[in-house]
Amino acid sequence: MKFDIVEVFTRAAKITWKYKVLWIFGILASCGRGGGNNSNSSSDGNENGVNPLSPEMQRQFEEFSNRFVNWFEQNPWILYAMIAFVLVALVVQIVFSLVGTAGLARGVFHAENGAESLEFGELLSESFRYFWRLFGAGLVIWLPVFILIFGSFFALLYSMDGMTDEVAMGSGLVIFFISLCCCMLPVSIALNLYHTQVIRAITVEDNGVFSALARGWQIFSGNFLAFLLIGVILFIGSFILQLIISLPIFLLVLPLMAAFVQGNITSWQPFLAVGVFILCYSPIAWFLSGVLITYTETVWTLAYVRITQPKEETPVLSEANA
Repeated sequence: MKFDIVEVFTRAAKITWKYKVLWIFGILASCGRGGGNNSNSSSDGNENGVNPLSPEMQRQFEEFSNRFVNWFEQNPWILYAMIAFVLVALVVQIVFSLVGTAGLARGVFHAENGAESLEFGELLSESFRYFWRLFGAGLVIWLPVFILIFGSFFALLYSMDGMTDEVAMGSGLVIFFISLCCCMLPVSIALNLYHTQVIRAITVEDNGVFSALARGWQIFSGNFLAFLLIGVILFIGSFILQLIISLPIFLLVLPLMAAFVQGNITSWQPFLAVGVFILCYSPIAWFLSGVLITYTETVWTLAYVRITQPKEETPVLSEANA
């Protein structure tokens, strides 16, 4: 390993705490990442034909559904508005994610070069300089993967066209998805590690798209085991911290769903109360996730800097030796 991994993690913690302006870019970068905070619950109480909804809840639900369907039929424009909203939200999410990632990398780079303070406006203007290059690099890396996945899926559906055996069709789809998951897991891990180095090749060394792809591959292939170790440590730590961040939601949602399945809830008020709490807690969870991403992105940037710009003498190591 060409750098001290312990020094990288401790230095990342110091930078994250000292330069709190980076938290803003961490929050922006978290827009494009799944937090893993979703909880799916199955209703086993329906296996015996038992409806967990009380008669009053069922009546209110049917009344609301009918009013919603009637309103939707009277206002067909809402469908186009929803599509436009989703597209705009997707664009905003991509912009925030790339700007936040670039701002974090540039901020850490300036901190490593002796900057005593970081200005939000300066980092923001620098981030937009790298936006299209980051977007193009991500497109080059991930677009072939999506084309391959969807192409294979549609090819499978086309090959099943005309089949009458539903069991065989279901088995084929299950085998396809299991094989896809088994094959894509190592591929996605490798591509994520590689993409991380390409991002640093653009934001730290100011490379173009294709030169960054070549430079990222050079760094990635020469330090794969080190990056894999960092990735495993960050994944385990981030998973545990995300569970802690999501714990207040789990402590409310899981008992609520258990009581609902058992038929102990006779009104919609508990669901409304939990929904209001989730809406109020979401900004806090978003902020905490942004701070966590600030730290993880700082670790990756420091690792890249340590490899490409090795220091002859590391203060942490000299203090430890002393």
